[in-house]
Amino acid sequence: MVPPTRRALLHGAAGLATGLAGCSGLLDGSAESTRTAPRDGSNGGPASGSVTDPETLLLRVATDRPPIWLTKSNSEDSGRPTASERDRWRDSIIVDDTDRADRLSVADTVDREQVESFIAATDFAVETVYVEMGEVEECFRLDLCHISWTPTEISTDYSRQSRPYTERCEVDELVIEARLIRIPDALEADNVNGYSSSIGTGACDRRQGRAEGEAGAAPASDSESNTRIGMTTIDSGGGQR
Repeated sequence: MVPPTRRALLHGAAGLATGLAGCSGLLDGSAESTRTAPRDGSNGGPASGSVTDPETLLLRVATDRPPIWLTKSNSEDSGRPTASERDRWRDSIIVDDTDRADRLSVADTVDREQVESFIAATDFAVETVYVEMGEVEECFRLDLCHISWTPTEISTDYSRQSRPYTERCEVDELVIEARLIRIPDALEADNVNGYSSSIGTGACDRRQGRAEGEAGAAPASDSESNTRIGMTTIDSGGGQR
């Protein structure tokens, strides 16, 4: 018999508790979310599912490198990545327990209290925080349409929207949008090895997230949903460890 992991034991101890803590005033997006029931999970372990409008903390930072990172264990080096030369790069971090949360560091330009409050409101026995960061042109913003996951992969879908004309911006400038997304499932960071993100110019199709979680139902077709054009898919191949 294979011994259960520590996360599985924590999940089992939590039982079927459904009270999900929130961060009033700190979250970006709707207070309500549409969630599909996780499927394929067994023995209290992580399953598969999809969420539209998940609990999210959005940070926009004018910098050329990730504003959030994991410090290296037993090292004097802070572990912060250097400036990236990749075009439209994206990076990701999974925070699956308090030990990993303690290693999460933020740049001086980031509101540390917001990040700490969001992490503190997470029940790691039944939830996981997924941090996704990437560059976006200053005059645009990304709208998170939905996030889906399996025990080994995480996928996000965004819509690129123009910012209000009343907000000053420079056409050729880039900023980083960093999102802390609360996944309502206890994923194991060491088991997740696939990351993907799609960015389109059409409006979010909230039905897509629902369809993916309905016992294998296929997503709505283009004729049934808003047209999405200019989509790119990015596979980071792995987040920060």
